[in-house]
Amino acid sequence: MNKNVAFTSKTGYAVTVLKRRRYIREIYSANYNLRQFGERAAMNMPLQGSSADIIKLAMIGVYDRLKKEGLKAKLILQIHDELIVDAPSYEKEKVEKILREEMEGAIKLSVPLTVSVGVGKNWYEAK
Repeated sequence: MNKNVAFTSKTGYAVTVLKRRRYIREIYSANYNLRQFGERAAMNMPLQGSSADIIKLAMIGVYDRLKKEGLKAKLILQIHDELIVDAPSYEKEKVEKILREEMEGAIKLSVPLTVSVGVGKNWYEAK
């Protein structure tokens, strides 16, 4: 966290694992409250931004695979680190496999990404 703040103080931006930048001008503010906000943003952005980058790559992968494999399943919603797919029951196993492969393989990290897949008639049941 301290390294993130130091890096942002030096460069003016924070970076995700995929090198996406967010400029955080508040880190230079003379106003204490604004500067504190900038420091919190510098601490959080690399992790939260990287998570957003990864889920977006996973969404693209899932969408492409569902289309390529000619499935009726549709990617309908993303909530934080979850993807919601509407699929006929006979596609359940294929869709679960696609979700697991695309989400776990969205990016290569030093630690493996693991995914749990839930199934239900609605989001509540699937959790």
